[in-house]
Amino acid sequence: MDSMAEDAGIVAHYGEHLIDAVPAGSDDARLLRVRRGGPLLRRRHLTSNQDGRPIEWTEDRYRAGSVTFDVSNSVGTAPLVRAPGSLLT
Repeated sequence: MDSMAEDAGIVAHYGEHLIDAVPAGSDDARLLRVRRGGPLLRRRHLTSNQDGRPIEWTEDRYRAGSVTFDVSNSVGTAPLVRAPGSLLT
């Protein structure tokens, strides 16, 4: 995201993460070396610019025990602040 902001002036203003458990399909089972139908953690992510236009979409799947997500919330802090050339804060 930093390179998009620096190189193209595209700045992320909103991001949404959806995290759920899904069974492994045939391709996931083969690629991740798990049993078909076995549990996977799926993360879907959509990032939009200031006008609400989507600029990034991802869907990732993880084997059990391979990833940890840490989500912090605060009533006094905006969850996302970005400007060209800055780090996610």
